[in-house]
Amino acid sequence: MGATVRNGCSYLEKLKMNEEREGLARKIMGKMSVEQLSDLKSFYNMMGQICCEVLERKLQDIVNEVAS
Repeated sequence: MGATVRNGCSYLEKLKMNEEREGLARKIMGKMSVEQLSDLKSFYNMMGQICCEVLERKLQDIVNEVAS
């Protein structure tokens, strides 16, 4: 039971930190121009696409290893 409580506290701390980070990000982005926000969105879209490609490649490698 002690570990569950510790894990719960750790989870709540991470949740609070994420909320603080989100608030800070919103504040910073609120000061950005439309062009800067558009560039930022394009960058993250590109990073998301790259992440998907690399993840798919790694998962395919795992499938190929299991099939061998």
